[in-house]
Amino acid sequence: MHIPKTSGTAVISGLMTALAPLAVVGGFDRSLFGSFQDFDSLQGSVRCQIYDSPASLPKDAALVAGHFAFSNLRDAYPLAQRFTVLREPMSRLLSHWLFWRQHIDEELAPWGNWADHVRQSRKPLTDFAGDPLLACQTDNLMLRMLLWPHRLVPAAQFIDPVHDEQLVRQAMARLWGFDFVDIIENGAFLHRLECWLGRPFAHNRLNETRAIPQQFRTLLHRELTPEAYDLLDARSRLDFRLWAGIAARCLPDRDISRLRAQTILTNVARHSVLAC
Repeated sequence: MHIPKTSGTAVISGLMTALAPLAVVGGFDRSLFGSFQDFDSLQGSVRCQIYDSPASLPKDAALVAGHFAFSNLRDAYPLAQRFTVLREPMSRLLSHWLFWRQHIDEELAPWGNWADHVRQSRKPLTDFAGDPLLACQTDNLMLRMLLWPHRLVPAAQFIDPVHDEQLVRQAMARLWGFDFVDIIENGAFLHRLECWLGRPFAHNRLNETRAIPQQFRTLLHRELTPEAYDLLDARSRLDFRLWAGIAARCLPDRDISRLRAQTILTNVARHSVLAC
């Protein structure tokens, strides 16, 4: 289950090298598109990467490595081993905003009317994190991918905090059922993965956010206002509990709050160079 902006592209590349699978399935399902329905506006090269249901996913896949919700993977491949990697969620969301922001209109053209959603990343961070139409990609995305579709997880609205405890319990129950799950911040992640695979694994940095085009650049320290921080916190509050739960299991001797603070500081410093 490839959660956006969790070093997934690099991990998938390493898995392909290590396993040499005969058939690989990537792409997207409907879980990441919220209330968007105008898929006919997408060019064929993009539309063919979006799978509308579990039945539409190829059955002969040896490695399934797309942005697919847990439910679709479970239904399409009930006997498959399940693998995912989590990332500190506030850092993930900040990276998501800047990753979208790097794209110029020519790159977005194949995405048809969905490109209008991506262009919202050109707005201030507070607008991006506060737009309910983007909730499908910004509002506790890890939990959304684990539970989609869910009556308490609206497609184009933010998750009501009154349901937090129930949703976290359900999402954690699904995470515990994965054959391999770790956090990208774990220094022993690659070793654990090699042990699980039973073979060497190469992790090269791929699909990283480029320097933002001049016309979309901003001073990150001005974007990270108290309001923006509150919004980032709200959009990642449930994912943090998932990440922290896995972090505590994989790193029982680490102070998870300290690890999170260090991770956020490191990512803000890195992204400051890209954004300005």
